[in-house]
Amino acid sequence: MIWIVFPIVLSIGLVGLWAFSVWTVQKTERQFGRHGKLVRSHGISIHYVDVGPTEAEGVDLAPIVLIHGASGNLRDFEVSILPELARKHRVIALDRPGHGWSERPEAHDIDEPARQAIVLHDALCSLGVERPVILGHSWGGAVATAYGLQFGEEMSGLVIMSGATHPWKGSTAWYHRVLAKRVLGPLFLWLIVIPFGRFLADAGVTSNFAPDPAPEGYAEAIGLSLLFRPKHFRHNSTDTRKLRSHLAGQSQRYNEISLPTIIITGTRDQTVLAKLHSYALHEQITGSELVKLQGVGHMPHHVRPDVVIDAVTRLAAGGAPKPGVHVYPPETDAQREALS
Repeated sequence: MIWIVFPIVLSIGLVGLWAFSVWTVQKTERQFGRHGKLVRSHGISIHYVDVGPTEAEGVDLAPIVLIHGASGNLRDFEVSILPELARKHRVIALDRPGHGWSERPEAHDIDEPARQAIVLHDALCSLGVERPVILGHSWGGAVATAYGLQFGEEMSGLVIMSGATHPWKGSTAWYHRVLAKRVLGPLFLWLIVIPFGRFLADAGVTSNFAPDPAPEGYAEAIGLSLLFRPKHFRHNSTDTRKLRSHLAGQSQRYNEISLPTIIITGTRDQTVLAKLHSYALHEQITGSELVKLQGVGHMPHHVRPDVVIDAVTRLAAGGAPKPGVHVYPPETDAQREALS
C-alpha cells in the first residue's frame, strides 16, 4: 500500500512546491515592479534611473554612473548614495544585463565583465551620457574596470568600491554547480531555491554587511526577492561561477588604465578580500588613490557614504585622486572598540 501512496504524496508535494514558486514569482514582480526607464542596447532592454540636475544646470560636472554587484540591483544605490549625489549631479544607475529589470542577451559571453561593459556603454551612449565617472561595486567593480580598459578615453574617472578584480583560490558555492546542470538545475531552482531561498535572504544580507549591521529592512528596500526569480537567479549564479576565470585574464591588464582612479575598500570585507583585490589593483594603476576604511565590511556606501560620495564627486568636478594609501578610522565608538 505504501508503495502506491508514497508516489502520489510525493507528486502532490512537488506540484505544490512548483505552484508556490510560480505564485511567489508573480507576487514579487507585482510588489517590486519596474520603476525606472528602459533603453535598448544589443537587442535587449536595460533598466535604469536617470536623476539629478538637467544638463544645463550641471554642465561643469561629469555625470555619474553606478553599477551594482552580484545578487543586487540598482535599488541598492537608491537607498544609499544616489539621493545625495543627485542633488548636484546627473546620476544614472543601471541594472546589469539579466539582473533587476534588465533583459539579458543570448550572447554566450554575456557573463564576462568586458561584454557587460560593452552593453552598458552602448546604453549610456544612447542616453547621451558623455565622459562619466563610473563607480562599480563588488561584481560591478569587475565591470567598471573592464569599462575603463575599453573606454577609458571616454571617461572622467573610475571609482572601484569593494570591487572583485582579481582571481581567487578555492571554488564558488556548491549550488552554483548544481544550477549549471541541464536537468537537475531547473528542478533545484523551482523546487528548492524559489520556495525556500527567501528564508536564507536575511542571513545573506547579514553576511554581506558583516561586521557592520545591515540597515533595518534592507532586503525589502532593495527588492531582494527579485533575485529569486528563475532566470535572474540562474544569471546571477552563472556570473558568479565564471567570474574567477574571466578575471584571470582581465587582471593582467590593469596597468593599462590611465584615467583618474579611486579605490575604496573596507579592511574587514569578508565577501571580497581587500588585500587580494583592492590593494593589488592599487599597485597596478599608476597614480591611483586607495582608501582603506578601518573596520568596515563589504558595503561602504551604506556604512561610510560620506567617503564614497567625496571620492565620486571629486572626480566628477575634475579633481584628481590623491595618490597613495589613505586610511580612515572607524566611524563609531563601537567599531573602535571592536578593533581594540
